[in-house]
Amino acid sequence: MWALLKHTSVKSMAPDYTTLSLTDAAAELAAVARDARAVFGLFDEHQLNWRPDAASWSIAQCFDHLLNANREMFRAIDRATEGSSPPSIWQRLPVLPRVFGAMLIKSQMPETKRKLKAPRTAEPASSAIDAHIIERFVAQQHEAAERVRSLAGRDAARIIMVSPFLSFITYSVLDGCRIIVTHERRHFEQARRVTQAPGFPRRA
Repeated sequence: MWALLKHTSVKSMAPDYTTLSLTDAAAELAAVARDARAVFGLFDEHQLNWRPDAASWSIAQCFDHLLNANREMFRAIDRATEGSSPPSIWQRLPVLPRVFGAMLIKSQMPETKRKLKAPRTAEPASSAIDAHIIERFVAQQHEAAERVRSLAGRDAARIIMVSPFLSFITYSVLDGCRIIVTHERRHFEQARRVTQAPGFPRRA
């Protein structure tokens, strides 16, 4: 099992996240759920909370961060699709959302080495996280995939949302869905690297 984790990738070829359709994004959300359960689902609480060093996140923190970030992203998507608040000046600008969307998707690519600080509202817990974190993430993924599929028939490429983390950044709801998926793959790979770090507690 450990050799498999070390030398293979769950996904042999990453998709082009910048061109995902809503259908593609929903399928990717379901795929991340399957991969998370397959790779991390049997780990115990000690393994999930083990950290390579004080500056690094544990597996559990990676997925707690995703739970928090996804919750904020879908709240922002809901506000945009429901039109529950008047459009901001940033939403009314025709070019910036396209620029920001592409830039953010590329910044979250799994192969990107640059470290990014998590927004305060998406920070993971600093204390021990219970062993059910993976199942909570999987459950959220299934709900997220359904919510993305429910956008079918809407022009998600033209509905502009405001970033829940920086109010001057806007992008289309479609790009928002792409950002969610790309961000998940980035932290999935970060969690996998934890299992490859020296000293990771392996069960017999």
